[in-house]
Amino acid sequence: MMEEKRLLELIEQYSNVYLFATKRLDRVLVNRAMNISLEQFSILRALDSSGSLTAKQLAETMDVHKSAVTTKIARLEERKLVTREADDMDRRSFNITLTDDGRKVLEHSRQAVTDFIRPYFEQLDENELESFLNVYEKLNTMLLEEKD
Repeated sequence: MMEEKRLLELIEQYSNVYLFATKRLDRVLVNRAMNISLEQFSILRALDSSGSLTAKQLAETMDVHKSAVTTKIARLEERKLVTREADDMDRRSFNITLTDDGRKVLEHSRQAVTDFIRPYFEQLDENELESFLNVYEKLNTMLLEEKD
């Protein structure tokens, strides 16, 4: 087992890198993409992969409170990137769907993310990159298991 002091140093180092990278990525999406936030990008990605979702389902997918998603959905709807339609089975619920404009913004945003990340990934050899992604996937799996 790792000693406590070293573990805390590594946690701090991870936090610094993660927060810095997230802030930079958010700025890329605002400045180079279509002026969307990282959270909005995540919503568009979730809708693209899952199709139509309710706000509750979207909140569960993103692991955030429904009210946080509802506000972001309203902004995306104002920009005509998503539509909200009443659910046939439950009139209190709305199905949120990606529009064609939403798909265009998503693709443009994905390209902006790729253009941002590519130069850094290209500086790593294949083994370093695979090791990095394997550890990240392992952490993600642990977080998902803990969520349930």
